[in-house]
Amino acid sequence: MRKIFASIAVLAALIAVAVFGQSTLASASTTSTVTAWPKSVIYVYDTTAGLKKSGQQVWPVKAAAAQWSRGGAVDVRYTSTGCPKNVQCVTVRQSELKDPTVGVTATSSVGSDIKSSSITLDTTFGSKNSAARRQNVVCHEMGHALGLKHQATTSSCMNPYVTSERYPDATDLKTLTTMYSHR
Repeated sequence: MRKIFASIAVLAALIAVAVFGQSTLASASTTSTVTAWPKSVIYVYDTTAGLKKSGQQVWPVKAAAAQWSRGGAVDVRYTSTGCPKNVQCVTVRQSELKDPTVGVTATSSVGSDIKSSSITLDTTFGSKNSAARRQNVVCHEMGHALGLKHQATTSSCMNPYVTSERYPDATDLKTLTTMYSHR
């Protein structure tokens, strides 16, 4: 079933590129139920930390983790050395993805609880795009790893299209507060 949803997401991305001429961010989230981590402390293990472009990290995962933590609903803890044992952990890696997909978040859940999540970022996109667009992709995929869905507004990195918006907006942070307040 997940492969069917992933195939539909890729097809939708291809159609969007054909119609709008923009790169899209693939999403594994297609259900209407709220899915979140059982606890509000989530580690992000950045396996891309050593990758550099013009002296900067290719994928600004640490900056994105800090932005998602600023709302106070979740404590996103960055690590480039691996997650401690028995913690909730999102692994971020880089790999070549099929065009036009520039980022994918794979999340497994049981009921409304996220059990695992991993983010894959596209190698080619990382080498050819601006720091702002790369941070947009990281912010977007990290939002999915936390349980968020797409937003239609352009003020959020959760917009389904690649933009230069590098941060979650107030609505994203409020949604996280609602999602994690009962946990």
